[in-house]
Amino acid sequence: MEQNKVNMFAAKFKKAFSEAVLNELGKATRYCHRVRQLTPYRMVMTLMALFAGTRVESLADLQRGFNALFGYAMDYKPFYDQLAKREFATFMRETARRLLETLVIRVLGVAPGGAFSEFRRIVIQDGSSFAIKDALKEVFPGRFKKVKPAAVELHATLDLLEESLSKVTLTADTASERAALPKASSLGGCLLMADRGYFDRDYLLELTKAGASFVIRAQKGLNPKVLEAFDAQGRRIPKFVGKPLKTLRIAKRGAVDLRVRWKVQDQSLECRLIVTWNASTREFQYLATNLPPERYSVYEVAKAYRLRWQVELLFKEWKSYANLHAFDTQNPAIVEGLIWAAISAAALKRFLAHTAQVVAGVETSTRKVAMCAVHFLHDILRALISEIKNRFVDTFACAIDYLAGNARRAHPKRDRERGRLQFGLEPIFANP
Repeated sequence: MEQNKVNMFAAKFKKAFSEAVLNELGKATRYCHRVRQLTPYRMVMTLMALFAGTRVESLADLQRGFNALFGYAMDYKPFYDQLAKREFATFMRETARRLLETLVIRVLGVAPGGAFSEFRRIVIQDGSSFAIKDALKEVFPGRFKKVKPAAVELHATLDLLEESLSKVTLTADTASERAALPKASSLGGCLLMADRGYFDRDYLLELTKAGASFVIRAQKGLNPKVLEAFDAQGRRIPKFVGKPLKTLRIAKRGAVDLRVRWKVQDQSLECRLIVTWNASTREFQYLATNLPPERYSVYEVAKAYRLRWQVELLFKEWKSYANLHAFDTQNPAIVEGLIWAAISAAALKRFLAHTAQVVAGVETSTRKVAMCAVHFLHDILRALISEIKNRFVDTFACAIDYLAGNARRAHPKRDRERGRLQFGLEPIFANP
């Protein structure tokens, strides 16, 4: 490993968890007015050590973890009081936002002239919900009131080339998904992919005006006017032209590529609508896109949309390896604060995975890093807390070396044939 690269990423990690900055953030969010034994910095370090490195079952686990990490003997009640502050949620949200902005490394590139090479970013939008304590149903009402009276939804905006989040929004499960979409004006020159819960014709019109491209699954029941129609081989289907979508009798075999028009705000929205039959759900599925047909065929658009599942893998990391689950508490500030802690812990581990890829020159698995963090993360955090000269950098280097040998992707060849790299994406092994 190149020592200068190790030093650079170690410095980035250290900056993200700066004691002075986190304590100042605690004051700015009114979480902490005076420096106490349990400072904002120590709270964050405790949460990272436990959420990223172990399984947390109760709030008492956090108190015991704090005492072990810092060598104190704090009782449960004063520790709980710091969690129960209304400002705890705000502090952890701002901490997560800062970590997501800081712990970023570009780890995927696009071959010049290949698919997606014209886009400066590939953005994936999706959401994941989970139930919390029923007593919180007034604060976080769930969509399925009988099964999940209280639930939250996390709306994630993933930058595929960085394999990291550019934005996360936490809402009640009943809140509108579309409100969490990134501003269309920020996506000029980008490709956005999203599920049908985010389909909105006004938003698609804004994307088009901003110079953004999109592949978004459309809802059922739409009825635009068909301007042109082609089968999967590019042959025209004259009988579909000029008719509303609902009047068409589309065969279940193959796929249909339609150019359609909607009236939106006294304006016209024109795009492609790719229609396929899903044998599993026994219904037609619709993908709305403005990608040019001469460059992206029906099948290429459908394959590209499958990249959206990369964000589903992130959700699995949150829930399986970062302690994103319902805690036994009825305090909404604690619930929200611990959700942000889980997101921060996952971001920390992804940063270490990406560092290992760039520094050691190996393709790493973020899932494997998430699974084996227990073997090295406590050592990194203890070294950072100790402030002993060179101890942190040496420990950080040992952890990266460990990941390079134990967290490699299992099937890099398969990734290129059927996985995320089949579209010409390539891992980056040098500092961008």
